[in-house]
Amino acid sequence: MYRNKRLVLGLIVALVLLMSASVSIHAAELWHYWLSGGEKEAIEAFVAKAGEMYPECEFSLRGIPGSSAEIRRQLGAAFMANDPPEVYQSSIGYDLKSYVDAGRLEPIDDVWAAINGDEVFSEGLKNAVKFDGHAYAIPLNTHVASQIFYNKAIFDKYNLTPPTTWDEYKEVCKVLEDNGIAPFAASPTGITYRFFAPLITVLGPEGYLALGNGELAFTDPKVREVFKLYGDVIVSSYMFGWSGYGWAEAADEVINGHAAMYLNGDWVIAYFEQAGWVAGEDFACFPAPGTENVIITMVDALAAPKDSRDMEGAKKLLLAAGSIEGQETFNKYKGSVAANLSVGAEIFDNHPILTETYNRFQKVNEEGVILPNLSFMLPPSLSNELSKQVEMYALNPTDKVLDSVLNTLEGMRQELIEEDAFVKWSDL
Repeated sequence: MYRNKRLVLGLIVALVLLMSASVSIHAAELWHYWLSGGEKEAIEAFVAKAGEMYPECEFSLRGIPGSSAEIRRQLGAAFMANDPPEVYQSSIGYDLKSYVDAGRLEPIDDVWAAINGDEVFSEGLKNAVKFDGHAYAIPLNTHVASQIFYNKAIFDKYNLTPPTTWDEYKEVCKVLEDNGIAPFAASPTGITYRFFAPLITVLGPEGYLALGNGELAFTDPKVREVFKLYGDVIVSSYMFGWSGYGWAEAADEVINGHAAMYLNGDWVIAYFEQAGWVAGEDFACFPAPGTENVIITMVDALAAPKDSRDMEGAKKLLLAAGSIEGQETFNKYKGSVAANLSVGAEIFDNHPILTETYNRFQKVNEEGVILPNLSFMLPPSLSNELSKQVEMYALNPTDKVLDSVLNTLEGMRQELIEEDAFVKWSDL
């Protein structure tokens, strides 16, 4: 009898071990720099949701203080040590492709097909995460960098309506200036965002793309026209001393009523609301003139380095990132429109600005074009130089300075052409 019990017990233990061996436990660590406020809540909620969707996986987070530059620095060290994370927060466009060209990223065509990526993401986003027919990242969210926020109390007091053309914009600015209010708050941070609307106005989406491809000379008369429009309408409306402000301090000038309008990406919504403003009552927004059928986006994506410890875990996390459930969870807290256009507006609980932005995304995706930030499309050296030169012109918008700006940028463009540094982004 005793021997029989031992035999049964042994069989049970063996069966348990066999069953345990058949259960594949995967793990994936995600490196990111969403470390404060709603963005921290967003990534934590997303990883929790991913764990619910794939209980056989263990997902964890590692916050990297800083920005994409610090992520890149630490990724470089991880690649040297042959110990990269399973997934990391990536920019789209050139930054992503530089890792693809270096052979550092895993193609994720199976994940892309499973989430029906070609259908749920806009053309502009697909072109910035797919190279040579292969997908390398999952776009997670989309922020708008082409809409102008405004102080509703000021607009209401002076019976102003959001302008739809640059002539109307100048009329609004005149009324504001006549009443001692700075038309436009600004800072050097994100200065190219305010350059994009004049660029689209003059060049259109095709010219925007040509500039990103390196196919359009900065000395082309049309590019000069872009800068002149930027100086005449945008820079001329900047508040006094704008170059000494940070982006948050510039937003404060709108909150306290010293300035009426502001453009710095729609993450400023959270800043306004933290200051006690109510969306739709205290502030609202409108597409910058020239961008009625265009949206310029800032996008965060997730990518998977090659040779991580658990590629299966990485792909499960990317599947969650592309899913409706994952994108709903992340963007609800982040205050951004989901990159997956199948996600509905109900996640915003009738928030007037976010709901309106969502509806505009849907419309522009059908009737217009969604474009990535030009800075994501250019070689990093030229992207940085463009920001520097746009700021120089904004500080002193004269023909002499403009000549220097255009010649400097064109000289760098020619050097980069010789180095074959430009990416030929897909046609719109």
